[in-house]
Amino acid sequence: MTQKRVYADQSAVGLVVGILSREGKLVRTAAVVERIHGKKCAPGIVAHVALTLRMIEEERVEQVILLLKRMLQRNILLDNIAYSLIVHAYCRIGDLKSAFEQRDDMVCRGCRLNAFVYTCLIRAHCCEGSTDKAVKFHQEMVSMGLRPYDATYSHLIAGCFREGMVQEGLAYFDNMLHEGFVPDISRCNEMLDGLCNAGEVCKANGLLTAIMDKGLVPDQDTYRILISGYVKAGDSEGIVKIYHEMEHRRLNPGVDVFTTLIRSLCQCGNLKEADKYLAVMKKKAVAPTSDLYDLLISSYCEKGNSKRALWLYDMMITENEKLVPSADSFMMLVRRVIKVKNSCPPDS
Repeated sequence: MTQKRVYADQSAVGLVVGILSREGKLVRTAAVVERIHGKKCAPGIVAHVALTLRMIEEERVEQVILLLKRMLQRNILLDNIAYSLIVHAYCRIGDLKSAFEQRDDMVCRGCRLNAFVYTCLIRAHCCEGSTDKAVKFHQEMVSMGLRPYDATYSHLIAGCFREGMVQEGLAYFDNMLHEGFVPDISRCNEMLDGLCNAGEVCKANGLLTAIMDKGLVPDQDTYRILISGYVKAGDSEGIVKIYHEMEHRRLNPGVDVFTTLIRSLCQCGNLKEADKYLAVMKKKAVAPTSDLYDLLISSYCEKGNSKRALWLYDMMITENEKLVPSADSFMMLVRRVIKVKNSCPPDS
């Protein structure tokens, strides 16, 4: 409608607001508008911001900017909201040069910078590995009297953890909880991933416990990240413990979780336990993939257990004709069998 210069009337806006409410997005979108503008806005503004945010998520930046300009011409959106969303769009695709130009233009037109714009810039810098600059933006926004919110802290924490700034990240986490914010599960997973990548899986586990005490419910990605973290630490017991916690919470692991679990156990050298979870996987009617069989076959070959590797190969091609070992796994198995035969004494 907006592209064709047909603008929504009150009934169309009401319909969109109703859909947003049923999808649970109305409160979040209204909160974004309030963070930008400083107070609540009319339903029409909230509906059009929701449209814009959806397009930005899909990285349709050129269309977004065209629409925002048309909305400005029709006074559908306020200047500070439109410019903030343009900055957000450029930050989303990593075009920081254009984002800064829009920010400067925003100031020149008399619009006051807000917590949403600063959070967009903080996120963009953290994603590109410039957490030191993100920290400076955080300091600048606080000095202006702007209050950081949950997303601001989440991006800073994840950025610090990704760059190994563990103590700084934990300090931001403490501030976040002190301010009464609890991250949603996707942002929590980002933080855990950053902490695990920094080699701090035990602290990641502790952070998850602290957030769960605030009511957060972990998902499969949460546990998959922790399993990967324990692999880096070479802790096979920790890996199994995380799986049992998933079972306790009645989360049904999919093929991705089982693959991560079995790969992790293989990397830790615990093939017996890996075999056990292959059986569990089948019992739960989760079909193993070719990659998973390749992993187990190559792991047993490396351990010198050609008998078990051959058994897995036979199982693989018998269970599903579509499962085919990779060329590397097949050749590794062939070389292992030849080596075993050559090492056997000739018949007397």
